[in-house]
Amino acid sequence: MLLRHTLLYMPAQLIGPLFQLIAMVVWTHVVNEHTLGIITLVTATHELLQIGFLAWWSQYALRFFGRFQNGEEANRFHRTENAILLTSIVLQSAAVIATLFFVIAPDAHTGLIVATVAYVITRSLNLYIGERARVQQQIAVYSIQQVIGPAVGFLIGLLMIKLLGQDPEWPLAGYAVAQLLATLIVLPRIRYGRSLWPMDREIVRHALHYGIPLIVGGALGWVGLNASRFIVNDMLGVAAAGLFAVGYGLGQRAAAVAAMLVTAAAFPIAVKQMEESGSKAAMQQLSENSALLIAILAPSIVGIFMLRTDIVHLLIAGPFQQVTLAVLPLSVLAGAIRNLRAHFGDQVFLLHSRTRLMIVVASIDAAVTIALSFAGIWYWGIVGGAVATVAAASCAAIASFAIGFTKFGLTLPLTHLVRIAIATVAMGAVLQTLPEASNFVALATHIAGGACVYMITLAILYAPSILRLLSARPQQTG
Repeated sequence: MLLRHTLLYMPAQLIGPLFQLIAMVVWTHVVNEHTLGIITLVTATHELLQIGFLAWWSQYALRFFGRFQNGEEANRFHRTENAILLTSIVLQSAAVIATLFFVIAPDAHTGLIVATVAYVITRSLNLYIGERARVQQQIAVYSIQQVIGPAVGFLIGLLMIKLLGQDPEWPLAGYAVAQLLATLIVLPRIRYGRSLWPMDREIVRHALHYGIPLIVGGALGWVGLNASRFIVNDMLGVAAAGLFAVGYGLGQRAAAVAAMLVTAAAFPIAVKQMEESGSKAAMQQLSENSALLIAILAPSIVGIFMLRTDIVHLLIAGPFQQVTLAVLPLSVLAGAIRNLRAHFGDQVFLLHSRTRLMIVVASIDAAVTIALSFAGIWYWGIVGGAVATVAAASCAAIASFAIGFTKFGLTLPLTHLVRIAIATVAMGAVLQTLPEASNFVALATHIAGGACVYMITLAILYAPSILRLLSARPQQTG
């Protein structure tokens, strides 16, 4: 089931994040550091607002929406859902305007304000609809929400930049238009209510009890992920934040792309196991999920590290190359660690409704990030911010896994990890022997060659298991 659902979700998990990666590369060629700094700070701010004002409800829906499918139960949920969504987007809009004036761009004009608010509202709706679609296995709806915003929005924003100039409102407006389109396309295909009142107090109370720790933990997690961006902006200026954003954003996006290939389908299956078979079965499912996740993350980290010079020199504009070359490998490592924690260790707390433990883990991440970012940037400049994120991600992951292993019976898939490690080392050894790619064809050849070595090695290592499965199948059918 995990592999089948993973394959069905894969186009959405690949195309949307891939366009986010492409956008980060292209922006370095078409906008200046100041504009890129504003764009990245606005999107990072929205991530925090999403956590504070809507993610708690999204997580509640992902975990419990299956209980509100028929009759009055469904009506209760939809009324409450509409009221919460409306309240959320109003509060997010007010908060992002305040942040824009007081932190990001004190001289913001009307165009930037309108584009920012439109981006925040439409992005929030896309994210929420996508989470609802995952619960109901509406893969087409989920795919539309994941793909149209990043892909079509990037193209519209790029066209606006070419026609209207390099001001930061144009990329944001492009994304807003595409995200609105994605929402309108799926509305006829999803169940939703048409009234806002009365909200169901029992649902709200349950959602807050489940979700408030997620707000706190998510906000702290956002600090761990994004504090270095704002500290660079505060200490070195918005142009430096733009320089930092390229390498840091590419690394985080690359890790997220790799992780999202397998994570969309994984958690709902673990939830089903928890509901039907209990904790032990759910922990076993998480362990199996983690093997597939690590099988994607490990070669991604090593491949980017080995090919970092080729990637930066060929893809990134000259003014951004030096900083990107230093920041990229650190950022992808931090991103991989955070994704492994989020989609393996922290999911234990969600399954057992022990979301307060996420606050403990996220507090470690946030505290270490802030402390080491100030110190690192003071001593080593922009690169110090990236070093801080690796240290913070590692400390938080260790805490998360330690709690999961000792209190909830979480286990590592050791036999799978040994095979993954051998295949990753083989791939790295081959990439080490290759000369620096001088063009895009050579880079693509290096990537394809490394991937082939990795997959062939894995196939050889898993051959005995595959043969046993194939030999057992005729006996079972007979």
